[in-house]
Amino acid sequence: MHTECSISHSVYSAEHVKSYDFSYGVLRMLADDIGEITVNEGTEIDVAMVEEIHMLMLSVFNDKFSLLINKVNSYSTHFDALSLFGQIDEVNKIAVYAPSKMAKFSADFSAAIPSSSALNIQVFIERDEALDWIKAAIN
Repeated sequence: MHTECSISHSVYSAEHVKSYDFSYGVLRMLADDIGEITVNEGTEIDVAMVEEIHMLMLSVFNDKFSLLINKVNSYSTHFDALSLFGQIDEVNKIAVYAPSKMAKFSADFSAAIPSSSALNIQVFIERDEALDWIKAAIN
C-alpha cells in the first residue's frame, strides 16, 4: 500500500539548494545524485511514512543516488519502518550525520540491523566528513 505524497518546492536563496518538503521533514538536493534528509523534531516514523519518502525520492532522482541523513533533530523509527527504509534499489550510499551522543548511538544501532547491513552506511559526527565520504564513494 502506497501513500500519496504532496511535494512543495522551494529554493534556499543563500545556497541555491532545491528542497522538497514532505509530511515529516525536508529533502534537500545537494547534487543531482545526493540528497539530505532532515526529519522534524519528535517525529515517530512508521511504514507509511517510509513509503512516502520512497515515493518522493523516486520522483526527484533520475538514477542511483546517495543520502545524507541529518540527525540534528531527535526522532524515533518503528523497527519495521527502519527495516523498510533501505529497501530501495536506487540508494547507493547512506551517510548519517549524528551530531550528539544519542544520535550516534541511534544511528549505529540502525546501521547494525540485518536489513541495513547489506547497505553501504557510515555514521559521522561531523557533517562535512559525511559529505566528503559520500562524494568520494560516488567518484
